[in-house]
Amino acid sequence: MAGKTIEITNNPEDGTTSVMVEQRALTDEELVTAGVEISPSGGFKLETGLGWGVDIAVVLLAVAGLYVGKKFVDKWFSKES
Repeated sequence: MAGKTIEITNNPEDGTTSVMVEQRALTDEELVTAGVEISPSGGFKLETGLGWGVDIAVVLLAVAGLYVGKKFVDKWFSKES
């Protein structure tokens, strides 16, 4: 998994502090794992790899599409009745 690790070590004996920063990029395998995962408990996990704002926008667009589709089906069935 890509990410950044920051390790701060404080040595109280001599009063020194050391900082180590390690960062690496996504591998090709990690890029392929982006998508939607549905958990057995009824939830889901969306991973676009772009950020939480994009994830929320995708979920809102999906919900809006379901809402518009439901309204269309409701109108269609009310005309036939």
